[in-house]
Amino acid sequence: MLGLEIKAVVIDDEAGNRENIRQLLAKYCKGITVVAEASSATQGIEVIQAHQPDLVFLDIEMPGGNGFDLLQNFPKVPFEVVFVTAYDQYAIRAIKFCALDYLLKPIDINELKDAVEKVAEKLKKDQEDNGLHVFMQNRLLDGAIKKIALPTSGRVDFVKVNEIVRCLGESNYTRVILKNGNEILVSRTLKEYEELLTEYEFMRVHQSHLINLAEVKAYIHKDGGYLLMNDESRVSVSRQKREAVMLRLSK
Repeated sequence: MLGLEIKAVVIDDEAGNRENIRQLLAKYCKGITVVAEASSATQGIEVIQAHQPDLVFLDIEMPGGNGFDLLQNFPKVPFEVVFVTAYDQYAIRAIKFCALDYLLKPIDINELKDAVEKVAEKLKKDQEDNGLHVFMQNRLLDGAIKKIALPTSGRVDFVKVNEIVRCLGESNYTRVILKNGNEILVSRTLKEYEELLTEYEFMRVHQSHLINLAEVKAYIHKDGGYLLMNDESRVSVSRQKREAVMLRLSK
């Protein structure tokens, strides 16, 4: 299935979860060998150092230190990571922000197979996981300007959030317009970016438009009302959003 042999480590504080992942991998993901397990972040560090795995299935919430704490012990993470978690909105948003792979408990077989296939492709191409590097940087910034992953066909661009002027929804794609004039077409919906960027002073002002409020130059009342952005682009404001937009801008 994978075309190469992958050494994996499973880190989860519950024995039943570790066994479940082991069984699913054995049945559905030929080519992966689970070489070790760990039940805590501390034990996980030791296991990773001892076995040098290609891939780590990493639980986020564990007693005595979470999965993110574990990763901070590796200045340059020399393995791929698939996060495994019960639903945690904050953690998942941070993971999505950097286009990293994660699995929700209980694990869906197809999602597991997709995650493993992505890892296999990275390993075949010997690609450095910049997403994980940016993820760890973002965690250390604590409120400072962060970078977001913009996955396109064949690559992932990482840009600072404050470099984005606006996002334009185009069906199942989003066109991200940057301050330097570049545009990046991303295979994700505008709704996904609305969820990721709202806390960074972005606002959905129209069915097709998500804007960086810091990049608004003026609100023009004529022609039904539109926003003039710092890059001189014009963004329509829906009638339903007009009052909320004016309130946000007044602040």
